[in-house]
Amino acid sequence: MNPDAIEDAIAEAERRLAISDRDVLASTEHFVTSVRAVCRDWRLTAERWLDGGAGTPTLAVTREDGTAGVLKIAEPGRLDTAARVMGAADGHGYARVLAWDANRGALLTERLGHALWAEATTPAQRAELTLPLLQDAWRVSLECGSPFAGTASGLLAILADLGPRYGHQHPDVLAQATRYARELAASERPEVVCHGDPHAGNVLRSGQGWALIDPDGFVGERAYDLGVVLRDACGEIVAAEESESGSGVTLVREECRRLAELADADPQRVWRWAFVERVTTALYLRWHGYGDESATFLETAVILAR
Repeated sequence: MNPDAIEDAIAEAERRLAISDRDVLASTEHFVTSVRAVCRDWRLTAERWLDGGAGTPTLAVTREDGTAGVLKIAEPGRLDTAARVMGAADGHGYARVLAWDANRGALLTERLGHALWAEATTPAQRAELTLPLLQDAWRVSLECGSPFAGTASGLLAILADLGPRYGHQHPDVLAQATRYARELAASERPEVVCHGDPHAGNVLRSGQGWALIDPDGFVGERAYDLGVVLRDACGEIVAAEESESGSGVTLVREECRRLAELADADPQRVWRWAFVERVTTALYLRWHGYGDESATFLETAVILAR
C-alpha cells in the first residue's frame, strides 16, 4: 500500500490542470476536495493513481473486505450515465459497478487487469476481441443511455471550435472531416446505447475474457462505435504506409468492411466515423495538453485523406 497515494493523485490532477488549455479548474477542485472523504466513507485504501484518461486521475483502491476496485470522481452529473449503463449491463460487456454516489460523483467499479493493447498487436486482433463486448453492451435498453442528440453534430462543433486553433496546418484534413461529419449528421440514427470510446485502452482483461470500462453511454448508431475501434491504429497505419504507399488506407478500409459485415453496419459509415473521430481526437488531445499524441493522430489523418 502507498500511504501517499491520495496526495500523489492530487498532485497529478493539479499537473493536468496546469498543462490543459481546457478549463478544468472546477473538476480538479471537486476531485481535490472529495477524494479523501469518499475513501474514508467507503473505507477504501488508496494504492496508486492509474495512467490513462484526460480527466482527473483514477485511483486503484481496496475495500475493507479486500476487494480490489477502481475509483473515479467527477463533478456531480458527469458520471451518472456511465453508472446507469454499467449497472444495467450487470457485468455483460462492462465491468461491474461496486458503489455509486451521485451526489459526490463517485463511482467504484471492479478492478480488472491489463489493457487490450498488451495482447492484441494488430487492428484486426483488437477488433475481433472488442466486437463481442460491444454486441453485449449494445443490448442495454435505450432508456439507460443519454437521449439521442446526434453525435456528428457534436463532432462538427469540435471541428469548428478547435480546428482553427490546433489543426490549421492541415486544412484539407479538417475540410474532409467536416464534410464527413455533415454527411453523418444528416442521416444518423438512434440504434443502440453506444460505448462511445471503445479503444483498446478501455478494454481490460477480466478473468479469461475481457470487459469494457468508462462508457460515454449515449444513444447512437453501431457504426460510430466501430469507427472508434479503428481510430487508434496510428502505428500500424504509419508502418503500412512506410512499407508501401497506399497500404495504410487499404488496412483501414479492409477492417471497416470486415467489422461492418460482422456487426450489420454500413462500411462507408464506419470509415467516415473513424476518420472524423481521428481528427477530433487529435484536436481534443491538443486541447488537454497532449501535443505529441495529437500530432500522431493528425499525421495519420493526413495519410488517410490522400
